Amino acid sequence: MEISDRIRKANLIENPLDLIPDCKFYVADNNQFEIVSLKSSALDENTKKWIFELLEKNMKKIYETSSSGWNQQFKLKELFDKSAYYLIAYKNSRPVGYSHFRFDMDFDNEVIYCYELQIEEEFRRYGLGKFLMEILESLCENLELEKVMLTVSKHNKVGQSFFKKKIKYSRDETDINDQDSSIDYEILSKVFWQED
Repeated sequence: MEISDRIRKANLIENPLDLIPDCKFYVADNNQFEIVSLKSSALDENTKKWIFELLEKNMKKIYETSSSGWNQQFKLKELFDKSAYYLIAYKNSRPVGYSHFRFDMDFDNEVIYCYELQIEEEFRRYGLGKFLMEILESLCENLELEKVMLTVSKHNKVGQSFFKKKIKYSRDETDINDQDSSIDYEILSKVFWQED
């Protein structure tokens, strides 16, 4: 699959938040969070350790119930691939949540693909996950990419509810659950730009 010029240019951006500077801070219930954007190559070892441990804490049991299972080496490779970007939310210099995403092609579509959205348990219900997704959506609009996409396990009831009900993502045209009901995940998206 050929990578478009638009995706090639997006992957040259060092700090995507420079495109939407109003999104560098988020306040909820008297809590202020700083949002930082980094390429995976710029992450220090302590942050990488935290990213993986939070994913493992939040998702390992869900992965273990799925047909693909939990594969630590695969997840590490995926998390820290050179094309990975991160939005990391900090509270008083402590990381408390993140989104792992990439500017990518999905079939012929130019997309932002959200690979992970993970929030520390004590900082859930502040709207932080919704805000990180809104940043991805703003980037999608700003860069004139077609859609934000993600994959969510059918075993992840909280994730299913959050993405479908709370932030209104729907099954993507590439989702094949209608043809194969044994698949235990769904591909969801929200479309922002469409070619005529």
